[in-house]
Amino acid sequence: MKANNGRSGGQNYGELMFYERAAKILETLEQRKGSIKALTVGNSNLDPQEKPLMYALICQTLKYASVLAEIVNANPSVKDEKLGRRLELLLAHDLLFSKSGLRRKGANPKLNKAVSRHQSSLKAQLNKLRTDRNVESNEDLIPQHLQDEDTWTFRYARVNLLNTTIDKVKQQLSEDNYEEVAASREDMRSALSKRTRKYAHDPDLEDVLVFPPGTELHKSQLYRTASIILQDKASCIPAHVLRPPPGSHVIDACAAPGNKTSHMASIMNNQGKIFAFDKDRRRLSTLVNLTDKAKCKIIEAKCADFLEVDPQDPTYADVEYMLLDPSCSGSGIVNRLDMLVDSYIAMVNGSNEKKPEVNQERLQSLAEFQAAVILHAMQFPKVKRISYSTCSVHEEENEAVVAQVLASQNAFTLAPADQVIPSWPRRGLQTAGLSAEQAASLVRTLPEDGTNGFFVACFVRDASASFNVTPRKRKELQTTASVPADANAGNKKPKNKGKYGESCKKKSAAEEPAKSANTRERQTKSPLKVALSAKHKGKKRPKRKSSVVGT
Repeated sequence: MKANNGRSGGQNYGELMFYERAAKILETLEQRKGSIKALTVGNSNLDPQEKPLMYALICQTLKYASVLAEIVNANPSVKDEKLGRRLELLLAHDLLFSKSGLRRKGANPKLNKAVSRHQSSLKAQLNKLRTDRNVESNEDLIPQHLQDEDTWTFRYARVNLLNTTIDKVKQQLSEDNYEEVAASREDMRSALSKRTRKYAHDPDLEDVLVFPPGTELHKSQLYRTASIILQDKASCIPAHVLRPPPGSHVIDACAAPGNKTSHMASIMNNQGKIFAFDKDRRRLSTLVNLTDKAKCKIIEAKCADFLEVDPQDPTYADVEYMLLDPSCSGSGIVNRLDMLVDSYIAMVNGSNEKKPEVNQERLQSLAEFQAAVILHAMQFPKVKRISYSTCSVHEEENEAVVAQVLASQNAFTLAPADQVIPSWPRRGLQTAGLSAEQAASLVRTLPEDGTNGFFVACFVRDASASFNVTPRKRKELQTTASVPADANAGNKKPKNKGKYGESCKKKSAAEEPAKSANTRERQTKSPLKVALSAKHKGKKRPKRKSSVVGT
């Protein structure tokens, strides 16, 4: 018998049967033409009830791929069935590792029969493999690097102080049979091992609790009532570094999906004002829903491009704090699914697969955009403290941007290290343009720290200096930048006003309120605004990073 190995051969993709569809998904992953989630739970060609089953099968097959390949290759009779590599792995997985065995509904019975007749020899080889490697469970056969990836990042929960207190959350966790353990940063790995109902109070951030990797909290009462927000520790650092006091006015310049925005509202005890900007209506809608659920009362969501906001607008005359988390490469995000695909492709290609190279042109474009956002924020007359963060590990988007901004103006310097999570040990890199003292005032996190890769800097105003962009920087900003082809994704502005502070539709000349002569004069005289307009006129902006839970 010869199967089609998941190739449709002119058939409609949806007409393939279950395991053949799964084989087609593996083939697409090998070609790096999609992600696991997009090809399973986001696949319109799959039945809704089938999507979670397909997602689980693909993930588990990829995790056990090297084990399955070794077992199948040790059984020549299976190879004689001419199933092809992908179907061999998928069918062998369900036959050996699935509690319910081979799927019958929607599956090709000929394929099931072809592998079932070798069940005894396949199970015998599995038992031999466990004996040879001196392990007791099938999970212990999984390659170590795929076991370790689950332990890279802990599960973090930020206590929403607008809705509860830390003590009340701990009491509820106790009632849910969670045990609090005292653990230093160095002991956290051993204290919070996988599959234990334990947690610890984070040693650096007072409103953050730490759980073992993979802890499921989405179904808990604390999560459903927004008493806790599932947010990575690194993502909680910017709001703590900014630390806006209750009653202050704040701008969150690139705000969606809103976890950092709600964190600031929690720190401010719902007193003051937060202007939350995002130019994507759907992302802003997510922010509105998230912050409403978290009982934030001081957020004014604005569907607008922050770089087009006039710093002299009286609306923002009292803004003293800025949180900037602009578009970045997202290279610091730990993605378990990408790890599975990378490992599988390496196995298929004999470990010769190279990961896609970093797009230096795109990094440069992002860095220019990021510097422009920071310099624009510095124009707001009363702003005295700015946090800048990325979920990137690339120096080009982090220390290099900070050095560029410091060299471009003299009104802002870096906050001293003792104001930027002083207990956190990993600091910035001493790159060109930064002194050792300046690098020490920057914060970096990496996956080996148990978090996503992240970078945070804090700029503070020198009260004795006035903001002005250096002539050299003004000239650079006026130079046309190269922007990636995919940079315009998601940048269409909506027409409806909805729940947002202002419409995303550009007003016509007739609709535009008349501006005073003073306002026009202020805008005309703003050197950075002129430079930015020239730089970005007719150009696409770098693509906003994907929405990631907990960022």
